[in-house]
Amino acid sequence: MNVLRQIFGLYREPKIIIQYGRLIDPIFIFYCQNSPDLKKKGWNEWVPPPPEEIKKRIGAYKDEWRKYSIVKDISSCLNLSFKRDVIDVYIVSGISRASSNPIIIKSGFTPKEFVAILAHELIHVILTINKIKRRVFDEKESDTTNNHVIVFAVLKKILDNELWNIAVKRISDHGTDEYNKALALVEKIEPDSVIKMVTGQLD
Repeated sequence: MNVLRQIFGLYREPKIIIQYGRLIDPIFIFYCQNSPDLKKKGWNEWVPPPPEEIKKRIGAYKDEWRKYSIVKDISSCLNLSFKRDVIDVYIVSGISRASSNPIIIKSGFTPKEFVAILAHELIHVILTINKIKRRVFDEKESDTTNNHVIVFAVLKKILDNELWNIAVKRISDHGTDEYNKALALVEKIEPDSVIKMVTGQLD
């Protein structure tokens, strides 16, 4: 089935446009430096990098991203298409956490961290585009935990060991234990079974 989809163009591999979010950057800078919630995390003392440095980092992100076939791997793993020709990725000076709609990522990551984070957000994107119903893996856990079981299952399948270890470290660094609980559910159920359950191949 995967071969037929590729032959007849049902898998559309979008071009990932990684760019500086010049127009939205001042908004995020102001928010990060003035939000009472982020002040507790020290963002009020954060100094944004100069635009020249951001552009340099974006260049490094682009170079690192080209080394991988993340978009194709996500599609193949889930047997789904992104149904887009282009997906924009906006880099800003700072943001407390990355977002997937639209994709916005801060400039403070290393190139490899950026790849792992963008892979994470793209999994959210493809599930949303295809209107995949959210699966409750454990009724006792939060929506955040249940929603990220499939994300971590796919990441486990498609990332090499180095990128996976980066992803796991970010899970551990999350502000709550919700990500850790999602990872524990992936390990308990196993990635292949999680993917089949979410895509309707297994009840």
